[in-house]
Formats: sequence, C-alpha cells, structure tokens
Amino acid sequence: MLEVALALFNERGIDRVTTAEIAGAAGINEGNLYYYFQKKEQLALALFDVFSDALVATAERRVADPADPNAFATYHRGWFDLMWEFRFFYRDGAALRVLAPSLREKLHGLTLRGQAAVRRVFGLMRAHGFLRASDEQLAMLIDNLWIVSSYWMDYRRRDASSSVTQEDLAWGFRQVEMLVRPYLTEAGLVTMISGGVAKV
Repeated sequence: MLEVALALFNERGIDRVTTAEIAGAAGINEGNLYYYFQKKEQLALALFDVFSDALVATAERRVADPADPNAFATYHRGWFDLMWEFRFFYRDGAALRVLAPSLREKLHGLTLRGQAAVRRVFGLMRAHGFLRASDEQLAMLIDNLWIVSSYWMDYRRRDASSSVTQEDLAWGFRQVEMLVRPYLTEAGLVTMISGGVAKV
C-alpha cells in the first residue's frame, strides 16, 4: 500500500489523491485501507518514516575511496536519486505541513542528522584537496545547499497540478552545482560535473 501511495503522490501530488484512489490502485477496498490507515495523514507519516531511513542511508553512505573524486560524484548523485524517489516530499511541502503538522518536528531532527553527515563528507573533500573553504564558509554552504535542495522542486513547478520531470531534476542539480562550484579546486570539479542525475 505504501508503494502505491508513494507512486500516486509522486505522480499527482498528495493533495490531489484520495484514499479511495489509493485503495483502488492497490487492488483493495477502501475499508481494508482504513484498517491500516484511517486518514491520509497516517499514510504521509508512514511514508515519512521510509523517507527518513532512505535519507539517513544516503547522507551517511560511506565514500568508497576519499582520494577518488568520482567517489564523491557518486555520493552527490545519490541525493538526487533520493529526491526523485520521494519527490512529493520536496515538491508538496506546503500541503504536507497542512496535512501532517507533526512532521515539522521530525523533519528538524532529520535535517540535523543529514547536515552532520554532509559536513563530514565535505570535510573529506577538503582534506583530499577537492574543496577549498573555511569552517565558516563550509557551514554556510551546507545551510544554503539544504535550503536549495529542499525547495527547488516547489519553485520549479509551473503550477499546483504540474509534475516534476527528469529535465527538472537536471535543472535542480545545476542549481546545487553552482553553489558548490566556487569552492571546488580544479581537481574537485569532477565531484560535481560527473555527478549528473539518475535516469528514470
């Protein structure tokens, strides 16, 4: 059921999908869905737990060889794989805050953990000569990256009914790349340029 709900929310938006449609797509009647999830808010909270686990796995993923810039490219690309897989969380933030206000506190804790992991990875990039930034610059860069990564889908969306496409995903990657680029050394350019985005 969660996979079905995720697919529908990604495709159409959480505020444009009914529980009846989710039940129908899952091949069950709405009563059976209510046995597990009485409200769409409960579905959103359950999906957030799945998303949270995926984000932590992405953020805390081990960089295979910190001396290889391509290893960091793989790490950066993983974030956009995550964004694509759970795009409704990024695109439908306003609707989610109304539907499930309790997510705000959970998201705060997740943000702190994710940023700490990114700080560690950027520290490795700096230690291996791929990134040139002071501690203060690095802290500001991570904040800015988090802001842009969290809200670019909502900004990019043409209207409330439009979906996010692969072209949009590439656009989002470029926004992030342009934030990081001024701090990259020549050797570090590979960490973003070859990162690209996942194919769908």
